[in-house]
Amino acid sequence: MSIAILLRRALPGARATIAGHIQRGERIAEAIHQRFGIREPYQWQAKHLRWVLERWASGVSDSTRYDYWRTARALASVLGHWPDWEPHLRGSWLKNGNGGRPAKLAQPRRKPAMPRM
Repeated sequence: MSIAILLRRALPGARATIAGHIQRGERIAEAIHQRFGIREPYQWQAKHLRWVLERWASGVSDSTRYDYWRTARALASVLGHWPDWEPHLRGSWLKNGNGGRPAKLAQPRRKPAMPRM
């Protein structure tokens, strides 16, 4: 499944914000594909996103690395893994401090309810 389809359906916010997440998400997906040979985001594990943040994005600025972490957080949320993967995706790329508003995390897709009879 396309990263753009995943993120566009699930992320709230402005078009520019979503477009930035889609661009970074596609770069993340390509890096994971080249390194691990995994095309489908549903096959990703926390270690794949951790590798992206630790190794692949190690040469970019701190603020850009933080943006990649935000996109990784959004992807994990869309895939329904954020609560489990959150401890594994902590690192030096996170900004220090406890302030700010809470993140608007994407909700995983739910199966439609069965009609009552």
